[in-house]
Amino acid sequence: MLRKVSTLSIAAALVAGVLMAAPASAATSNGSTCTTVNKTTKVSGFTYRCVTAVKSTVTLDGAKTTIYIPATATTKNAKKYYLAVDCINESTSYTKSAKEIAGLETSTAAALVEIDAQIAAQVTASASVQTQIDALTKENADIAIKIKEQTDLIPIAQKEVTDLTVKIAGVTKQIDDFTVILNDSKTKLTTLRADKVNAAKNAVTITKLATAVSQLTISITSLKTYNSSSKIQMQSLNGSISKYNSSIMQLKSTVTKNLASIENSKKIGSTIVTLNKTKELTSSQLKQAKDALTQTMNSRNLLCSAGL
Repeated sequence: MLRKVSTLSIAAALVAGVLMAAPASAATSNGSTCTTVNKTTKVSGFTYRCVTAVKSTVTLDGAKTTIYIPATATTKNAKKYYLAVDCINESTSYTKSAKEIAGLETSTAAALVEIDAQIAAQVTASASVQTQIDALTKENADIAIKIKEQTDLIPIAQKEVTDLTVKIAGVTKQIDDFTVILNDSKTKLTTLRADKVNAAKNAVTITKLATAVSQLTISITSLKTYNSSSKIQMQSLNGSISKYNSSIMQLKSTVTKNLASIENSKKIGSTIVTLNKTKELTSSQLKQAKDALTQTMNSRNLLCSAGL
């Protein structure tokens, strides 16, 4: 915008300078005929170049004004005229800007369509936002109950594991003690049975020892079975504790995801506002570019006015 104001100021200065110098330099100005393309001449400090151009009529400040515009390769009925270098440069700038505006209009239209589609999607989504938030909030409340239930079960299972560990240790000691007694009884029984001389005398003792050996063997087997069962039960409890911890982690992860979804749902309203602002800004930028192009055109028309 500042560049355009500066250009218009230069144009005004050029007009003023040419008008003041008109009596002495009326022979060369915008629209003066020439014969050699690119030949230049200076008038009162302003440079004019011979170019192929076309004559046109525009409205400038409410009045019909004749201007000369540099021709392109496809322009018909172009003739050779002297034009101020500032006129030529501003014409080039206008042509370039006009092409850029055409591309900008296309990209802006596509961008606005995309933004409108996003706004429509957000509006549709916002219709069910509160329902989603309520559902996720309820789910989190239900999950919190499950987390508490499973968290409460962990110390109970851990205590059972501790109790079983103590019992297994106690039973293991019993097995060891009984095994010592059993081995001692077997040794004595073997000795008595080998004493054939005192067989009759040792008969009662041998019977008692044999019975003791049998009962100790049964007891030890029973105790070992109990320990094996207890160890299996303890492994199951440890497995349950691991499952509780894993389940709690998964439930907490679900809560985190639900909270993120709730926050995203709450942002839909602000997203729509942001998209509308983006839409306004995009349209505003195109309007500013068009206004700048109009200013460039006015500057060109002023600089390319006939007789200047």
